Amino acid sequence: MSSAPLRGATELPGRQPLYSQVRDRIVLAIEQGEWDAGEALPSEFELADRFGVSQGTVRKGLDSLAAEGVLIRRQGMGTFIAEVADDWGKAELPGATRPLDTSLELLACARSNAGEEAAEALRLRRGAILLAVKRLVRVAGEPFAVIENFVAAERFEGLDARRIKQANCNLRTVWWREFGLRVISAPPQFRAGMAGREEARLLGVEADRPLLEVARTAGGLDGEPVEWSVLRCRTDHYVYRV
Repeated sequence: MSSAPLRGATELPGRQPLYSQVRDRIVLAIEQGEWDAGEALPSEFELADRFGVSQGTVRKGLDSLAAEGVLIRRQGMGTFIAEVADDWGKAELPGATRPLDTSLELLACARSNAGEEAAEALRLRRGAILLAVKRLVRVAGEPFAVIENFVAAERFEGLDARRIKQANCNLRTVWWREFGLRVISAPPQFRAGMAGREEARLLGVEADRPLLEVARTAGGLDGEPVEWSVLRCRTDHYVYRV
């Protein structure tokens, strides 16, 4: 990470605020691998000295990244890079007192052409080449949801089923470990859907069974879209939470 001061300790009219510049410098360092998931950042004092700004400015930049889920602030311990977790959400059983065991199973990883919705979400032309990753979520051993994730093929050259399975089918781990990308999800869109023949077979329900459909875009720390996903889940036993 560059240690050049950020224009001293003053902001220029119409320019990016200093705390935002601090945020961006830290983001760059994370993407370049200076700190790994779970590692502690230098102290606010050290970062302030490194950037040539006040500790208050550093604190505001760190708070911004903590709000985005990139950092974790632990009182009396410091600031840490958040662990990478797959962001499909979670299923809960009403009245249960313990978390349910969940697992991800890779169903397919193949090239496809961007339809209208995927192209718009990823800011690509319609028909652009995508990589489509399809997974099955099991909760307590039972099929719960089918997830399809779409990314631009040229951005993830070399992605294949082997690399996904090596990361236990956790795509966020793949993006981070293999491609240096931390990804943040935008608020989801909830829609009513119906189980098609293939989804019905995978989920163990009859065709045309109502399903909850959750669509969302996820972007990199620079705000550019990286991934578009659609999750379709059963609602007969479990409650879905984002």
